[in-house]
Amino acid sequence: MGDTRFFQPGLIRCITKVLMVIQILMCLTSAYGLRLRNLSDLFSAYGLSVDRIEKIANFLHIDIDLDVVLIECDTIYEFHQMTGKPYHIGAIYVDGVILTQPFSILRQKGVFQSTIEHELLHHLINRNFSMPNWLEEGLILYLTGTKIEDLKGPHKDALSRFMREVSYEDIPNYVARYRNSNCSNHDTGFQLSSETRSGP
Repeated sequence: MGDTRFFQPGLIRCITKVLMVIQILMCLTSAYGLRLRNLSDLFSAYGLSVDRIEKIANFLHIDIDLDVVLIECDTIYEFHQMTGKPYHIGAIYVDGVILTQPFSILRQKGVFQSTIEHELLHHLINRNFSMPNWLEEGLILYLTGTKIEDLKGPHKDALSRFMREVSYEDIPNYVARYRNSNCSNHDTGFQLSSETRSGP
C-alpha cells in the first residue's frame, strides 16, 4: 500500500476548496460575460505600471505577491448584479479575487490604473495584515493620494478618520501592530473618481 502521509485532512480540504473555486469561476464565466484576466498580460497589454504598488509595499515593509484572480465583468449592470455595489464602485476584492467593471468603462473614466492598483493593494494588505476595515481602506486611499473631496460614504469616512488618527511618519509603526494575523479578505470596493493625486 502507498504512503498516505501527504493526504492530510487540511490538504484535502484545501484542494477541494481550490477545485470548487475553479468550478464556480467556470460557471460564472459561462453564465455571465465574465473574462478571466492574466495579471502580467493585463499589465503589458494596457501599459499598466506596478511602480506605485512597489513603493507602497516597500514603505509598509511587505513583499509583493500578486497571485490574484482578476475577473472583468462584461457590463456595468452585470457587475452591479454580481456584487450588489452601486455603479460608482469600479471593482471589489474578496479572498484573492478582484472583480471589476468592464475595462473599457474604467478607461473611459480615466480610473483604470488607479482601480487595479487599489484592489491589488487590498490583496497585499490582506496577505500581510489583519486591519479594521476603516484602517485598511483609509490607508490605501491615503497612500494612493485620493482626494477626500472626490469620495463619499464609507470611503470618505475611512480616509477622514485615517488622516485624523495617523500621521505619514507613523504609518509603518501604526500598521505593524496588525501584521501577520488572519484577515477579513473583503473590502467595500473602489469608488470611481475622476482624479487622484500622486502616491507617497
